[in-house]
Amino acid sequence: MISKIGKFKVIGPLGKGNYGFVFHVYDPLLDVERALKVIQLPDDSNAQQFIEAFDEAKILELCRHSHIVEIKEVDVFDFKGKELPCITTEYLKNGSAQGLLERDFVSVQQACKCIVDVLFGLEHAHGQRILHRDIKPGNILFTDNWKAKLSDFGLAYGLDGQEFNFEGYNSHIPPEVLANEDQDEISDIYSLGVTLFRLVNNHTTLDIPFINRAQLLKAVTKEKFPQRLYAAHIPDAVIRIVNKAMKPDRSKRFTSCLTFRQAIQKIRFGIDWRPRDENNWEGVWNGTPFSVHLIASKRSGYAIEFKKNGRKVQEHCSSGILDEAKAYQELYDLMSRTTLQF
Repeated sequence: MISKIGKFKVIGPLGKGNYGFVFHVYDPLLDVERALKVIQLPDDSNAQQFIEAFDEAKILELCRHSHIVEIKEVDVFDFKGKELPCITTEYLKNGSAQGLLERDFVSVQQACKCIVDVLFGLEHAHGQRILHRDIKPGNILFTDNWKAKLSDFGLAYGLDGQEFNFEGYNSHIPPEVLANEDQDEISDIYSLGVTLFRLVNNHTTLDIPFINRAQLLKAVTKEKFPQRLYAAHIPDAVIRIVNKAMKPDRSKRFTSCLTFRQAIQKIRFGIDWRPRDENNWEGVWNGTPFSVHLIASKRSGYAIEFKKNGRKVQEHCSSGILDEAKAYQELYDLMSRTTLQF
């Protein structure tokens, strides 16, 4: 276990990314906790030259925004006997959207709110002619009050010619990158669309079932990857937005972060449903608790009970459903409808 990196005391590891390692550290001089990213380099690379070319600090100076993780400093430190560039950022103890997916259920509303937050930050970055190029759940972090921030612009490049030889996270790669074509702001929208797809469906991973780039490109172009399959409780209004963001044809995607964000914000959400188990869900709308239950009976088949403040709402209840598959479909249809205002 590494105890120190440069002036920082290591509290513990936070994860490993495409670029290297992330640690939770303590700065004794300022008496603050930080996140420190150690960038792994090819053997023939020079750390100082890499920092100058990498230039993430300047990028994030342009990208100072309440929905972008703040970079504090960039320096070269010894890491396991090798001089490597290290990027220090604010530490956000609630972790990432990836961590949230792995430990909890993400509701439809929670997923959409997260993406709206990120779109505010990404819109600002795009306004500075900077792309992200590596949007995924692991690069979305949460503040103490669960405001989402986009992190790791380390793979970003300015549209004015500052670019890096890296393609990002494979399962989120837009088809134009796979086809070796130029990418732009609309490419980030595709990757964020895949991220929203994963959040609403609670996919902790999105594995690529292809053996080469050509197969992946063909599947992405034909909308076969990711497969447009959604959890049954997700409303069609949300599905349409996700599918539009993931369109292989750039001309059919959202034209900007603004249009993507406004499409989500136009949705009038109702109950924020979360499962207690497969047959019992609970939710809140405007501070009022709701619940829905699928009840099985050997005599009368299946029944669905919908409750508001613990009391049945008969117009949303049903009974005498003889087929199990039909009963679940009615349960999920009810949740899908009431996820929106009704």
